[in-house]
Amino acid sequence: MATTLNLEARSVQNPGLGAMLLWRCSSAFSDSHERADAIALPLLFLVLPIMFHEETAHLLISTQRASGLRKFAEKFQLAAQNKTDLLLAIGPRAQTMRRLTMHSLGIAVLSRLIAIDQKSASAVALSRTPAIAGIPASVRPLLTGAEKLGFWFAQLSLYETALLLQVRI
Repeated sequence: MATTLNLEARSVQNPGLGAMLLWRCSSAFSDSHERADAIALPLLFLVLPIMFHEETAHLLISTQRASGLRKFAEKFQLAAQNKTDLLLAIGPRAQTMRRLTMHSLGIAVLSRLIAIDQKSASAVALSRTPAIAGIPASVRPLLTGAEKLGFWFAQLSLYETALLLQVRI
């Protein structure tokens, strides 16, 4: 049984899909940032823990892009939702998923989707054109969610993002 669960987790949480999500987040960040800056690497380590967790991803996808990261974080604290534990779990999940994020980042670099700027510790999206053909319908909401995260991250400082998501960066 544990083997079946491991196979399912690897199917969904695979580094190839992770590379696509990191790329779309990076691209949306640069497109949305007032100076078209590259995304800070620590922010990329939050993408997969949010997108690869079903409940967190669902809350992200159901939040309007214009609402912003503040509204997304508020959804966890609503009395009707009462999912504060999910918000607090993003940080530990980011720690647990570090290796997957690194592997995904490596694939994105090797695929020439992202370049790493070592001086600024940031990631630059080398292509801004979203993938259209050959993307399964089940993956499209994840790509849109990653783009939404990139847009939201671009609107806030690193400090504000860490404060809202209650993570240490």
